[in-house]
Amino acid sequence: MLWISQNKCIGCEKCVDVCPVGAISMEDGKAVIDQSKCIQCGKCLDICPQGAIRPNSENLNLRKHRLSSQRRGFGFGRKGGRNN
Repeated sequence: MLWISQNKCIGCEKCVDVCPVGAISMEDGKAVIDQSKCIQCGKCLDICPQGAIRPNSENLNLRKHRLSSQRRGFGFGRKGGRNN
């Protein structure tokens, strides 16, 4: 999945114009991706002059959430884990 850094987005709408499926719209002068429509083609990623559109692997908030979830669930449902 792709995400948009709202701090970096300057509202140029280049990503809106290049999206082949209309998954990007503008809200309050910033680009927003409708993940249910996005086909992950990467055209918006390539055209953004500010580098505001990034892959999820670079979303620090998401990475922190995943790490926290993994730590809390470690051992559950595994042989020798808490549920066995």
